[in-house]
This record gives sequence, structure tokens and C-alpha cells, in this order.
Amino acid sequence: MDSDTFLQVKKNLTKNIDEIKETLKRKNLLNAPDTGKTIERMKYLLYSITKTLIDIGHSIMLEKDLLPPRNRADIFICLAELEIIMSNIVPGVKKAVIAFPKMNTYSPEDTVRLVTSSIGDLHACLDSFAAYFAVRDTTI
Repeated sequence: MDSDTFLQVKKNLTKNIDEIKETLKRKNLLNAPDTGKTIERMKYLLYSITKTLIDIGHSIMLEKDLLPPRNRADIFICLAELEIIMSNIVPGVKKAVIAFPKMNTYSPEDTVRLVTSSIGDLHACLDSFAAYFAVRDTTI
């Protein structure tokens, strides 16, 4: 992935992350008349953010000519071992990655719990990727 593409992706992901964070601030989120639409939107945004971070992480692994990961969560474990992302964010990112394929089956309450417990780490992962691309481009 080139830096210009990453910057555009980062801009979109940041917008989506900010939207989720604002939604989580709503009082009575689970009791509002539009809860169904709001939760579906959050699921969509979280799915999109997680999928994109997986793709970015996988592209970094390919760029570094690393062995393919056993599963999607291993991407982030490997990147933490290489100090591309911070190891303390791996649990939250893994939680979203593991939930990724079954996200549509989550109840509204489970969705809010998942989003609340992982959005900060997903944001930190994006910031780590931004730092990686910035450093990479200055060393090329």
C-alpha cells in the first residue's frame, strides 16, 4: 500500500471511528426509538473498520515478506512482535477481529459491549499504522 492510498483510507477510517465514538456518547442508546438503525450502522462501521485494518496489516506483512498468518488475529500479534503496533492494543483489536465473521448475529447489547471495548484499540491500531507509513516513507 502506498502512502497516498493509506492517507485516504486513514481519513475515512478516522471519520468512521469518530462517528462510532459520538454514537456511544448518546444517552439511552439502547432505548431510543431509532436503536435498530443505530446499532446496524455501528455494526457496519465496526465491520468496515476491522476489515480495513486487517487488509492494511496483511499488506504490511506481505511487504515485509513475512509468512502468512494462521488467522486474521495473528496478523496483529505478529505486527506487535515487530513493534509496528503496540502490544497493549492487541486484545481489543483481536476481540473485534474474532467477532468480525459473526457480527451480524450480535444482539444490540452485545454490539455495544463489543464496540465499547474495542473502538479505542482499533483507533490506536490505525494511529500505529500511520506512524509505520510515516517512518517507512522517510527511510526509503
